[in-house]
Amino acid sequence: MCRSLWMLLCLMVSLGLMDSVLGQTPPKIIFDTDMDSDCDDGAALAMLHALADRGEIELLGTMISAKHPWSAACTDAINTYFGRPDLPLGVPKQKAGIQQGSTYAERIAQEFPHDCPIGEQVPDAITQYRKILASQADGSVTILTVGDITNLRYLIESERDAISSLDGRQLVKAKVAHWVCMGSRYPADLDPSKWGNFKPDAESTVKAVEAWPTKITFTGGGRFAQMLSTGKRLDEVPADNPVRRVYELYFGGKVKNRHSADQITVMVAARGTGHPWKLITQGHNHIFANGTHQWRTDTNDPNHQYISALAEGVDPAEVIDSIDELILHLPKSK
Repeated sequence: MCRSLWMLLCLMVSLGLMDSVLGQTPPKIIFDTDMDSDCDDGAALAMLHALADRGEIELLGTMISAKHPWSAACTDAINTYFGRPDLPLGVPKQKAGIQQGSTYAERIAQEFPHDCPIGEQVPDAITQYRKILASQADGSVTILTVGDITNLRYLIESERDAISSLDGRQLVKAKVAHWVCMGSRYPADLDPSKWGNFKPDAESTVKAVEAWPTKITFTGGGRFAQMLSTGKRLDEVPADNPVRRVYELYFGGKVKNRHSADQITVMVAARGTGHPWKLITQGHNHIFANGTHQWRTDTNDPNHQYISALAEGVDPAEVIDSIDELILHLPKSK
């Protein structure tokens, strides 16, 4: 696709015209993030707010998959900045969740307004998931994960309750059309020492993927995400932007480019698996017990597909521009 046509499509999206052209309802998205170890989670959340402001998506909630004590408050501070201070959020409870370090979560929570409590007063993520899903129309929800798979494992395993007469798997099957999962490198990542969202809570990854009853699109990191690196242009937004501050803290004072692993996942969840992506549909994602994985073509799972490359002829600069446009979005109040 030529650059002029790509820019025209982006303009139509920004004006809210694509839904009327395509006859589609904007995706209803639940965002699930660790919001601790990497800065691209912050950029992904900024993009979701930009897309919601444009009417391209409806943002239903922001769940936290990590045990870091400041991740929820950091997320709430970003939500508040973008004019959505009351978005439902929740954290793993009891034995669930992995704690990793963060260069920015506590500082963002301290430097920017929010009303999220700290500690046990933060709502349970699984309760929040069940409330949100039970209130939505059948087959209408997209879940977007850019961190550990912890919450989805415990959602699937949740029992019937006062919120819904359906158990977790039944509730997901009824309400969730699509899970878009930022997960590792493709076609395989067999090195347990390399970073990857499947590995911190490998048991949950295995159980969630095995039991998930609807479509899963896995998106790749590694060289693919590096090729589409973004973030440096955050120095163009005001200093009171918490996402700019996330990148400053992550890089020790000055914003720099970082891989766009999570940002790619946002684009796929919001705008679909078509252009500019190369979609692989044949095969299945086999997750090993240690969180490594391999895309296998010997057996096909119609619910499994992945994106880890651009379609033939797509200029990476065009995709970078479209990601940057969303990352740099400012709320109406600004």
